[in-house]
Amino acid sequence: MFGYFKKHDHRLWILSIGWFSSSVGFALSIPFISIYFHSDLGISLSQIGIFFGVAAVVRSISHSFGGELSDKIGRYWIMVLAQFLRALTFVAVAYSIHAHWGFYGIGGVMMVNFIFGSFFQPAANATVADLVEARNRTEGYAIVRVAGNLGWAVGPALGGYLAADSYAGLFIASAIMTIISGGIIMAFLKGIARSAVSEGSRSLKESFSFKGNEIIYRHAALVFVLYLVIAQMIAPFSLYAVDFKGISKEQLGSIFAFNGLMVTFLQIPITRMLRKVKLTDQLAIGSVIYAFGFLMVGLTSTYAMFVIAFVIITTGENFVSPPALSISANLAPEGRVGRYMGIYGFAVTSGWSLGPLIGGLLLDWSKPDFIYMWAIVAALVLVSAVGFRRLGRHIPAEMNLHRK
Repeated sequence: MFGYFKKHDHRLWILSIGWFSSSVGFALSIPFISIYFHSDLGISLSQIGIFFGVAAVVRSISHSFGGELSDKIGRYWIMVLAQFLRALTFVAVAYSIHAHWGFYGIGGVMMVNFIFGSFFQPAANATVADLVEARNRTEGYAIVRVAGNLGWAVGPALGGYLAADSYAGLFIASAIMTIISGGIIMAFLKGIARSAVSEGSRSLKESFSFKGNEIIYRHAALVFVLYLVIAQMIAPFSLYAVDFKGISKEQLGSIFAFNGLMVTFLQIPITRMLRKVKLTDQLAIGSVIYAFGFLMVGLTSTYAMFVIAFVIITTGENFVSPPALSISANLAPEGRVGRYMGIYGFAVTSGWSLGPLIGGLLLDWSKPDFIYMWAIVAALVLVSAVGFRRLGRHIPAEMNLHRK
């Protein structure tokens, strides 16, 4: 075990600890905000969906700028400033809830929070590529993902109990964990600041040029579809399970905690087991597994069966995240890893944020026959499975493997 830790740069493990703390902060509060909007403020499902749709545009653009800036001025300062500013906005959200600013006031402050979160993510992903050799890159992304999902195991479990007492308290706790994350990165990762500066990245306009970036954009388009579906497991599922199927907030929190624990203990073993499978094939298989999991969500209404559905969904999750990131990093020309992480992040955040809009509209449209919503979600992810299989024909073999 000690030899495994020595295999990777020690700064990867430090980054993972910071990532864990950040993930706890996010997972403490964000999964419960839709319930607060709907149950406490009386906001309709469609309005909540539109809010997350606007957030999609804001987060996606911010992600592209964050990736570009991480190439130009370095990963370190982007990560540190983003975390401390994000912590301030968590405090502001807590105050806006306490002061009863209403949906638009609270939502406006949350938009600012999403911007800083979107600056942090591409810089952190690019840092992994800086610290890990290409042949071990998928495993590197698996490690930080385990850290992030361990945060998901802790955050919602705590949040489920705090939400019963105070929604404002959720966001204060989120602020504290985000400050801890920023402090860890500031104290221990300063040495990566200059190594992250790129000479090969010239203008943001190049990020949006299809010419010369054809494969990364095809990959990003499929990732976008995939994350439209993955996003259903947060806000839409929370509303569906609590408000329409009657499970408790504590039970919802335990489901997310179980999801995080599964990733914690199974992500690295699954990644190592799949090391000889093409990255695009891993993505295709994972998409098919997702389809089965989400279809099962629509076929059940009990807590125990929701847990089983999430076992299937989490298995698909363990197949797709590290290879999707690895392909993005492997395709990046010298000095443009941050840019390609920005493109990848643009797709992820667009899907992740537009997903609740689609989910909210589908929930409204399909009730009381919710199986139709979840069948559409399952069909959508099968489209991405076919796309990833075809994408594998266009990616050079040495860029489509766990090990070169």
